Amino acid sequence: MARDESATPSAASRGGDDVDAHVDDRSDLGRLTIEIVPFETTHAEGFAGLVADTLREFGFKHDPELDSDLDDPIGTYVALWIALAGHEVAGSVALRDLGDGAYKLKRMYLRPAHRGRGLGGRLLATALDWARANDARVVRLDTAEGMVAARRLYESAGFVQLPDGEVPRQGQQRLAYELRLRTP
Repeated sequence: MARDESATPSAASRGGDDVDAHVDDRSDLGRLTIEIVPFETTHAEGFAGLVADTLREFGFKHDPELDSDLDDPIGTYVALWIALAGHEVAGSVALRDLGDGAYKLKRMYLRPAHRGRGLGGRLLATALDWARANDARVVRLDTAEGMVAARRLYESAGFVQLPDGEVPRQGQQRLAYELRLRTP
């Protein structure tokens, strides 16, 4: 009987080169299943590593002043979620309370192996669902000009780019966005 290739994920979509990989093998389930969970202190090292790796990937260096949230994520953010692939921190998203029903979306990062598979959309939806449930008026964010895929995701969720960007970080232009959830 001929194998139905249309029902089998391509090697590229699985993130590997072996078309005959055993994706139904129980040992692979932890790698294939991504769970979004609230941040716990046990995630701190993986979260900090994700942030450092992502900053480096996009040409930024760790800045103790700008990255002080890594010292106390629970005290910094009103909500913080981690995407776990098995025990690996594969992604994150956080919300900082700005007061008066405004929140800032922060640390929306994914490891390269987990991009392009809908995980960013799931993380963003988790944060926006929380914001709506907590009567948020507006969610703001800033992102690097070079983070094109992230910008597309934000725009597809209804975020609108603001005319004035934030202060550049380490010489790179930052673009400011906001999503109005309700009128004041």
